[in-house]
Amino acid sequence: MAALPEPIRLEIFAELARHFDAMRWEEVSSPAATEMYDRFVKDPKIGGRLARFMPTEKIRPWIKDGPAKQYRRALEGVGPMAQMTTREYPGPQSVVRLAMGSGWALRAQTLEVKPMRCVADGPDGESAFITWGPMSGLQGMVWHACLRRAESESQLITIAVTKPNTAPLPDDDWRLALSLATILRARCEQVTYMVSRKATSDSRTV
Repeated sequence: MAALPEPIRLEIFAELARHFDAMRWEEVSSPAATEMYDRFVKDPKIGGRLARFMPTEKIRPWIKDGPAKQYRRALEGVGPMAQMTTREYPGPQSVVRLAMGSGWALRAQTLEVKPMRCVADGPDGESAFITWGPMSGLQGMVWHACLRRAESESQLITIAVTKPNTAPLPDDDWRLALSLATILRARCEQVTYMVSRKATSDSRTV
């Protein structure tokens, strides 16, 4: 089969971004996401077009491991879907401020993804490594906190578990996050991090 042309790949990304926006994809449960992957495979605008370039059995994992994961990063303003979505998170500087305090700022060119993480500088000259994401991404956050702890015994580390509203995390989840952070001598914070519609957008209306 022929390779997927870049223009068609981007058109399919845009079509999926439209669906993800409408569904509030970051809040969709795993069972509901599984059902939607099957619908996307059958959708003539998505699976129907991809079928020209890959076997049917590879379409679902292509969507799940590609655009679906890219979408979460797009809400952070990162990656090829960032200009396709009409929604966004407040952004990394907002997480730094909420997790560390108003005097802290993202250090330029330290932002990385999978999971989201950066170095932040404090008002008194100190610095901290901070990683953030939803509870479902705790494993990746803890791993990168481990790597940072291995590099430095004295580095301030903060794991910020994000949630879509002001309700606290379930007790079991929060105890697990705190326990893992304690092992790493890291701080752990719950951060309310809500997606909102972009104030201005050059994207299409959902």
